[in-house]
Amino acid sequence: MPANQSLDSLLEESRKLTTHLSAAEIPSVKRGLDLLEAESRKLVAKSVRDGRVALDPRGHSLLASSGVDTERLTDGKASAALLSAFELQQPEFDANVESFLSQQQEQSIISAIEEIELSTLDEFDRNLSAHMQQMWDDSQHRLFEELGQYQGTETLLSAPAVRESGSFELTEPRGSDCVVQPRVERYAKAVRKLNDSRANTTQPEPDVIKDLEQAASSSSKQMGQAWKLLNRYVSGRESLDIAAAACGYLEEAFIEHIDKVIAQYPHDANVGGVPSVNRKIQGYLNVQFGRLGRVPAFLEVFNDEAIWAHMYMLYRCGYQQELVRYAMDMEDIITDSDPGFVAHLRAFVDRSAAARSDNATALDDPYKAALYKVLGRGSVPKKAAAEVVQTTEDYLWTNLAVIRDADRIAAHPTLESLQSLMLKFGPAHFDPHGNNPLLYFRVLLLCGMFAHAVDYLVQIDQYQVEAVHIAIALAYYGLLQVPGSEQAAYAGYLVADSALDFSRMVIHYARALPAAATDDAIHYMMLLTMPALATSEGIKAQQQRVCEQAIVHILFERRDYAHYLGDIQSDGTRKRGFLERYMPLLGISSHSQFAQSIVCRLADRSLDEGRLADTVLLYNLAERYNTVLYVLSKQLGELLYAQGNGSVSTDSELEDIEGVSRAVLEHYKQREHIARSLDERAVSTCTLLLSIMDFLALHRQGAYEQALETIRNTQLLPLDGDISVAPQHAERIRTLDDAITRNFSLILLAAMDTLSRLYAGLKESPFLDAVKQANLQQLRKQARSLMVFAGMVQFRMPSDTYAKLNRMDVFMN
Repeated sequence: MPANQSLDSLLEESRKLTTHLSAAEIPSVKRGLDLLEAESRKLVAKSVRDGRVALDPRGHSLLASSGVDTERLTDGKASAALLSAFELQQPEFDANVESFLSQQQEQSIISAIEEIELSTLDEFDRNLSAHMQQMWDDSQHRLFEELGQYQGTETLLSAPAVRESGSFELTEPRGSDCVVQPRVERYAKAVRKLNDSRANTTQPEPDVIKDLEQAASSSSKQMGQAWKLLNRYVSGRESLDIAAAACGYLEEAFIEHIDKVIAQYPHDANVGGVPSVNRKIQGYLNVQFGRLGRVPAFLEVFNDEAIWAHMYMLYRCGYQQELVRYAMDMEDIITDSDPGFVAHLRAFVDRSAAARSDNATALDDPYKAALYKVLGRGSVPKKAAAEVVQTTEDYLWTNLAVIRDADRIAAHPTLESLQSLMLKFGPAHFDPHGNNPLLYFRVLLLCGMFAHAVDYLVQIDQYQVEAVHIAIALAYYGLLQVPGSEQAAYAGYLVADSALDFSRMVIHYARALPAAATDDAIHYMMLLTMPALATSEGIKAQQQRVCEQAIVHILFERRDYAHYLGDIQSDGTRKRGFLERYMPLLGISSHSQFAQSIVCRLADRSLDEGRLADTVLLYNLAERYNTVLYVLSKQLGELLYAQGNGSVSTDSELEDIEGVSRAVLEHYKQREHIARSLDERAVSTCTLLLSIMDFLALHRQGAYEQALETIRNTQLLPLDGDISVAPQHAERIRTLDDAITRNFSLILLAAMDTLSRLYAGLKESPFLDAVKQANLQQLRKQARSLMVFAGMVQFRMPSDTYAKLNRMDVFMN
C-alpha cells in the first residue's frame, strides 16, 4: 500500500475518534498531512544556502555571549544532509552468502539453546514436583506407621504410646542403668518357652495359663483369681459356654469363701471334725446368723434350721444333687409351703422334663425368692431377693445361672443383654472410689467380654503388663477376637466394640522393652503368628506380614544384624542367626525366603535411609551380590554428580564410598563361587566408575599425562585421534548405566581440559622440533575427535558444556 494512502487512511480513522465530541471542545485541524509535508520542504529549502545551514544573527550574538564557538557549530551542522531527508532510500543488497549462512547458523544455535533451556526448565519443574510428591507420600506413609495406623497388607505398628496417660513402663533404675522389672522378665521367660515349643514341634504343648500365672505369682490376689477364671475358660474351650464356665468359677470361689469363714469362726460354725456338705452349709449359716444374734424371723425355719437358706446355699455352691437329696429329706416340710417344688426341682436338675414355672406361694423368705429366681420357679420380683444378692459376685452368679439354664427357664435374659448392661454400668458403678479397679475387670471377664476386659486393664498403670499377657493367653487359646484386615484401632485397642487390636498392643509392648532385651522383643512379635489368630487364610497372611514388618522395624533401629540374621565367616561358611531358628513361626520355610522377607527388606530400608555400610552388609548377607554392585555404582554416580556440582557431602560414609566399592569388588573377584554368579554388566559398570574416579583424581592433582592414559584405557572416549571411530563410541554410550551417563558432561570437560592443559604446556616449551609438532598435532586431533563425539551423543547435557568444549577446542586449533 502507498505511503500517502496509508497516511490518508490514518487521518480518516483519527477524525472518527473525535466524532462523538463537540466542536467547541477540540479545534479542528486545518492543515492536512500533504500541506505539512510541503511546509516542511519549504522550511528546509529556506534554511539551507550553498550547502550550509544559515544561522540567525541574533542567535549568533546570543550564543557568542554565552561562550559558544558559533563557527565550529556551523561547520558541524553543515555535515547534516537535510536536503536528502525526504528522498526515498533504496536498500543496499549484499551478495555475501557465506556471511549470511554464518549469521543464520548462529541464530539457529541460539534458538536451539534457548529451546533446550526452556525444555530443561519445564522438565526440571515436572521432576521436582514428582519428587516432592513422592517425598510427601513416603513421609506420610512413615508417619502413619509411627502412629500405628495400618491398613490391609501395608502394616507396621511402631508407635510406643498407647493412650493419653502414657506408655508401657517396663524398666526400673538400677544404679546408672535401667533394667527390666522382675515380673517383666518372668513373663518374658514364659513367652520364650512358648515360642520354643511352637518352633520345635517335638516338644509337648506348654500350659500357657499355668506358666503366665506363675510369672504373676507376686501380683495381687484378685489377679490370681482372674488367672483361675481364665484357666476354667480354657479347660472347656472346645465347647465353651461362657455362662456355665463363669458360674462354675463363682461357685468354686464361694465354696472357698465358706471354708475360709468356717476356719475363721470354728466355734460359731460347729461343723465337727470331717464335716459333710450340709454340715458346712449349716455351719456357714450359723456364723452368718450368729452375727445377727438370731435367725431372722422372716425366714422359714424348721428345728432351728433355715430350710430355704440352706437350699439356696447348696445351689449357690453348685451342689445340685445334694440340693435334690436335701429337698427330698425335707419334702414334708417344703410341701406345706410349696407342694410342687420338689417335683419342679427334680425335673429341673435332671433335665428329664420341662419344669413347671408357676408358683402360688408367698415369697417372704428372701432365700426362697432367690432360689425361685435361679430355678425359674415363677415370676419373682427383683426386690424379693435383694437381701440375699448383695455382692457383685452374687449378682453376677444369679444372672449367669439363669442364662446357663436358659433351656429350662421360660423367661430368661441373654448373655448379650447382661454384657450390654455391664458396659452401661461402667467401672464407676462397681468402683466409685477407685480403690478396687480389678473388680470391673473381673466383671467383664465373667461376662465373656475379653476384649473389653483387656482394653480396660491396660489403661491401669500398675496392671499394663498383666493386661498384655492375659491378651496373649486368650489369643493363644483362640478366645480373643482380633480385627480383620479392614479394621483398626487408633486411640485405644478396642475395635468395633468386640475385637482387640492384639497386634498393635503386642508390638507396642515389645518396642517398650530396652535394647538389652531385643531378643525378648522379637519373641513377643513372633506371637502375632499364633495359629489361633489365623481365623482365615487372609488374616493368617496379614498377621505374618505384620510380624515381619515389626521385626524389620526393630532390627533397623537396633542394627545388631550379625546376631539376629547371621554372618558369613572369613572361610565362606555361614553362621545362623537368632531369627533363623524361628523361621517356622514366621511362615518361612527356606533360607532364600528368609533372605527375601527379612534381610532384603532391611537392606532396602537401609538404602533409602542412606546407610551404605548396612546396605552392602545386608545385601551381601542375602547373597544378592549383583545388587551390591549396582548399589555401589549408584552411590559412586551420585558422588561424581555431587563433585561436578560442587556439593560433595562431608558425611564420612558418603566420602568412603570409593574405598568400600574397591574392597567389595576385590573381595568378590577373589571368591570363585561369588565371581561365577556376578553379572558382567554390574562388574563392568562398577569397574568403569572406579576408573573414572581415578581419572578425575589425577586430573585434580595436575597429573595430566597419567589422567589421559587412565581415561584412554577405559575406551570410554575416542582419544586415539581418529574421528571415524567417534560414532562407535557414541553408540556404546547408549548402553551404559545411568550412573555414568548422568556424569558424562563432567567426564567430557575433564578430558578436554586435560588435553588443553597438555597442549598449553607443550606449546610453551622452548624446544621446537618435529616431535613437539607431532604431539601438538595429535592433541588437536584428539580434541577434534572429542568435539565430533560430543555432537553425536544423544542424551542431553548442560547447555554450557558445548560452549566450554568449543572454547578449549578453538584454543587448541
